[in-house]
Amino acid sequence: MNFVQNTPIFNNINIPSVHFRSAAPIYTPTFEPAQDSFSTNPLIDKSTVIQAAKSNPRIMEILKEYKIPLNVNIQELEKLKCGHLMDTRITAAKIYSALPEDLKSEINLKDLQDAAMYHDYGKALIPEKILNKEGKLDSREKEIMSLHSELGYELLKNQGISQNALDMIKYHHQKPDGSGYPVIENNFAPDISLEILTAADKYCALREPRSYKPAMNRNEALAILKEDVNSGSITPDVYAALEKTV
Repeated sequence: MNFVQNTPIFNNINIPSVHFRSAAPIYTPTFEPAQDSFSTNPLIDKSTVIQAAKSNPRIMEILKEYKIPLNVNIQELEKLKCGHLMDTRITAAKIYSALPEDLKSEINLKDLQDAAMYHDYGKALIPEKILNKEGKLDSREKEIMSLHSELGYELLKNQGISQNALDMIKYHHQKPDGSGYPVIENNFAPDISLEILTAADKYCALREPRSYKPAMNRNEALAILKEDVNSGSITPDVYAALEKTV
């Protein structure tokens, strides 16, 4: 069933073309408009998200297992689409733009930007008291929070988004060694596109104030990402592109 035929993505929001210009003569990344367009029509209003969830056996299985009531936090989606999701999308595109050409050739920019724009979509099904809890989550709450990536994948998988972008949405908290979440299935292999999304997501999250932490400045956030380079979670090329463009 297609719940939202011909519905513009994220109603009432202007999604800018990704054209980055800088006064610095050595760095002026630009993207073709065609690479920056969105052709998908994902769910946006509460009733259609609920309908999509109810019709998806895997979503209902997850909610039942964790005793999570089916409730859609549209306010959270509204906040995300204008904030973290947009910031992550732009940051991912910036990283891509600053990579060596041989690495760019391995990346589908459209899929990367789609995945960045929707990677936290599943948070609409996470209980508000956990999603915006002040202070640290306990082990059970962390487990429930970690469900958002798979829930987002399940909500969006029949909405015209490519399988490549869907896999990035599902595994944006995975690591090159497979130690992240959820458990990898169907022979998915973390690649540079996922690495870019993960780095952009983490950097933007660190730079934002959250209910459990204040915003970090640029250097503080980059220092944490540098630790990920040292541990092998992020390659030096991706880190260098991030550092150059933010």
